[in-house]
Amino acid sequence: MYLSTIGRPLDPAEAAVPVLDRGFLFGDAVFETLRTASGRPVSWAAHTARLRRSADGIGLDLPWSDADLRVHFDATHAATGNADSLVRIVVTRGVGPLMLDPRKALTPTLAVLAIPLDLPDAAGYSRGLRARIVDVTRAPASALDPAFKTANYLPNIQALRQALAAGDDEAVLVNPAGLVAEGATSNVFAVLGGVLFTPPISDGILPGITRAVVLELAASLAISAQESSLHPFDLRAADEVFLTSSVRGPIAVTTLDGFPVTDGREGPLTLRLRQAYEAGLASL
Repeated sequence: MYLSTIGRPLDPAEAAVPVLDRGFLFGDAVFETLRTASGRPVSWAAHTARLRRSADGIGLDLPWSDADLRVHFDATHAATGNADSLVRIVVTRGVGPLMLDPRKALTPTLAVLAIPLDLPDAAGYSRGLRARIVDVTRAPASALDPAFKTANYLPNIQALRQALAAGDDEAVLVNPAGLVAEGATSNVFAVLGGVLFTPPISDGILPGITRAVVLELAASLAISAQESSLHPFDLRAADEVFLTSSVRGPIAVTTLDGFPVTDGREGPLTLRLRQAYEAGLASL
C-alpha cells in the first residue's frame, strides 16, 4: 500500500494511520475500488472523476491531481508483483480533534491499497450468485447522498450480514419507497420480456462505473435497455437478473430469495453482455 504520511509504497503491516484520523473516527472519507487488466487500471478517468465528485459532495478538497493519483496507483500495483490487482484509493479528511467539526482537520490522508485480483472462474460466472432482497433500507439522499462513494458503509454491511446469514452471497437493498435500489456492493439489472432494466440514479443508487459501461454495451449490441424503477416483485419475476461491479464486471444472479431465477443458470443476455465486457478488457 501507499500512504501519503509515509510517501512510498510499503507493506500494510508497516503502515499506521493515527487513531484521530477522521476516516477511522467518523467514516469521514471517500474511496474508489477498481481493478487492473493487463496491469493497467480499468476505467481510470471515470473512477477519478467519481472520486472527485464524492469529495466535492462532502466538502473535502483533494490536494492531489489525477496525475499524482496515477503515479501512486501505478507504483503501488507494481510493488505488489501481481499480474493484476484489486486497488482501493481512500482519501480521508485527515487528523483532527475528537469532535465533529470538519474544519479542524487540515491535511487529508491518501491511502492506496492493492491486493491480488481474485475473480470467479468460468464455472463460477456460469453458476452465478445467490442474492436476497433484504429489509435494510438504502439511506435516503437527504441523509447521505448515495451518489457519493463514502466510507459510511455500515448499512451495506448490515444488509450483507442478513444475506450471508440466510446462506446467500449478496444483498439487494430497497429505497425508502420500497423500490429496488442496488446490491450491497453492486448495481442491479433485470431482464423482463427481452428488455434490460436497471434502477435510475434518482431511485437512490450509486452511479456505477460498470453499470454505465454495460448500458453502453447494450446499445452497441442492439439490446433494448431502460433506466426504470423496479419493484421487488419485478426482480422476482425476471427472466434474468445480474449484478455489476468494477471488480467482477457483470455476474448473474441465479438464485433470488432462495428460488432459482428461471432455470438457475446464467441467462443468454447476461452472457452476451459479460462476454462483450470481457472482450473490452482484453483490448486494453
